[in-house]
Amino acid sequence: MSTVAHADNARVAGQLHEAARLLHAQGASPYRVNAYRKAGDAIACLHRDVRNLFQAEGVRGLDAIPGVGLGIATAISEMLGTGRWAMLETLRGTHEPREVRLRAPEGSQPSVETILDVDREDRDRAGGDSLKRIAPRRFNPTHEAWLPILHTSRGPWHFTALHSNTALAHRLGRTRDWVVMFFYDGDHVERQCTVVTETRGSLAGRRVVRGRERECRARYERIEAPQGIST
Repeated sequence: MSTVAHADNARVAGQLHEAARLLHAQGASPYRVNAYRKAGDAIACLHRDVRNLFQAEGVRGLDAIPGVGLGIATAISEMLGTGRWAMLETLRGTHEPREVRLRAPEGSQPSVETILDVDREDRDRAGGDSLKRIAPRRFNPTHEAWLPILHTSRGPWHFTALHSNTALAHRLGRTRDWVVMFFYDGDHVERQCTVVTETRGSLAGRRVVRGRERECRARYERIEAPQGIST
């Protein structure tokens, strides 16, 4: 039987396929697009009820499905456990964003040099007209597609960057300054950080990764050190 046999399978496959379509439309890397499309096809053809599989074997059981992998298995567990998928809502512009994160994400992560380079690309391109724009649900009564979204890659990392659309960012007038960045490794495991312009201390006026200020300070000191002098 090659058709979807269970409602949960159909819903999960549909969301994975929608993510692939949105990523393609927004200019994400073909690697990411194909990964979500392939995973959607795998769930659509799964002979077993995906919810029963998850309840019996957890994320490990989902990861074992050919074409899924750890990161997408984790996303499927989110869909099954909460009825939502934050990444898809972000791509749609309907996600209720969290306020600025103050701690660095756990696990493997890109260097601050890489993150700040993506931030530079986002700010350069957002100032022009080269990025796709989505219509966020919050603070957007006219449903205007004003929020630029960047998909880009650096080595093994894939990034999605958006300007912050939280209540705090609006209240402080920082929606054009705070950049929320989602990054994915080769297994599509998602982590998040926020880049801002520091307003206090020795880093005032500098772009910094929240939670990694010490690394950012060391980076700027290296850049500004006189040639031939080690700091």
